[in-house]
Amino acid sequence: MSASYARLSESISNAKNVRIYKNKDTAYDFKLYPFGERGTYIDPELISEITDSLAESITAQFPAFDYIVSPEPGGHTWGMLAAYKLIKPMNILRLSTELYDNYEVSIKRETAYNENYIYFDGFTAGDRVLLVDDVISSGATIRCIAQQMEHMAIQLVGVQAILAKGEHYKQLEMDIGVPVQVLSKV
Repeated sequence: MSASYARLSESISNAKNVRIYKNKDTAYDFKLYPFGERGTYIDPELISEITDSLAESITAQFPAFDYIVSPEPGGHTWGMLAAYKLIKPMNILRLSTELYDNYEVSIKRETAYNENYIYFDGFTAGDRVLLVDDVISSGATIRCIAQQMEHMAIQLVGVQAILAKGEHYKQLEMDIGVPVQVLSKV
């Protein structure tokens, strides 16, 4: 985390603030990071910087895993780019849609601003996986994924994210018992 990421830092500083309503009574102030789950346009130089930095961090911190796992909506893009760069397979954790309702394994994910289901497919007990995500806020998404992986006898070797909001990632690391690495913190 001591590295300097000029484009990433700039994109974090310039992120627009919005308010998202989970329901009529619950609002969440949200940053629209271009690399995050609600981002849209991403400059090619930022894509390159993040992809290269993820690959470097993963190589340095997580030398032994079978494949990358990344959740929709924000993590799967970066998981795919990191997997491509590292020549590793990946498994995308899909969000609930009618297409995935027949999957046997799903978990409810509840964050400060959203509720949905994440579907698991293509896992085998004993797999060693690295979870790649875009932003760690409270850690709720990663906690529920880690818990389900443990239940499925999947070995989570670590978590690599682009950004951590606050210090929640430190508690997350203790709670799930694996290293959590981030490129940047706010």
